[in-house]
Amino acid sequence: MQTGIIVFYLPEKGYGYLRLLDTKEDFHFREENLLCGSVTAGELVSFELKQGRQGYFADKVRKSGMA
Repeated sequence: MQTGIIVFYLPEKGYGYLRLLDTKEDFHFREENLLCGSVTAGELVSFELKQGRQGYFADKVRKSGMA
């Protein structure tokens, strides 16, 4: 599992981005990848990286607390 921070999440559009804590890389996630319902900017999350058609994305995103 990776650890990161939610950069932003647009629930009305169903997607967002999070940033890895160690490398500062950003990864896309969709609403269906959330295990916790909803997230807000600044929340600490854990997730798995998966290979998609357009590169890596965050999957199985779950809350870990506030950063």
